[in-house]
Amino acid sequence: MSNEPYQATCHRPTQKEKTRRAFRAYVDLIDTAEWMKGELRGQLESFDLTMGGFRVLELLYREGPLAMSYAAEKRLCNRQNLDVIVKRLEERGWVERALVKLPPAEIKPSHLPKATRGKKREGRRIGYMRLTAQGEKFVGWVLPKHAKVVKSLMRVLDAREKESLSRICRKLREGDIVKYFSEIRHVDEEEELGARN
Repeated sequence: MSNEPYQATCHRPTQKEKTRRAFRAYVDLIDTAEWMKGELRGQLESFDLTMGGFRVLELLYREGPLAMSYAAEKRLCNRQNLDVIVKRLEERGWVERALVKLPPAEIKPSHLPKATRGKKREGRRIGYMRLTAQGEKFVGWVLPKHAKVVKSLMRVLDAREKESLSRICRKLREGDIVKYFSEIRHVDEEEELGARN
């Protein structure tokens, strides 16, 4: 055995290698999410639920009554898609919606147009939704059963891996806009150089 110091023969990955690695991770993530949805879809269908419907019920069960706009934001979907999901849940008697008038925003009279000063102001109206008593009972019955199936699928990961997976997913959703634009610009510059050569 040689007494000479070990010299690693590693190189810094190129932008192309970084892009390939990122894309491979992305495809693995998407494939795994689709696989998980497929595995869980059958059980949810046995409760006459879609994945979207279950997610809305679970969100309301966990957080209580919510403004429709906030729920759409939390579910990462647009308001129209949420309306379709909630309508079906309403028809089942699990969710109810209502319009609520908010109190007017606190504004100093000097910041209001002169024509509206001293006049009664009204707050805007927002749609909100909540679980009905029947909905709470239903979710309280379905959630533990669904959690058991999820637990069995996730059993291949140890506790630390599950925590890491959750942390990584949250980190991806939060993103870093500065790094994002820097990376996009970097890739574009690389493509320009490749086109010139």
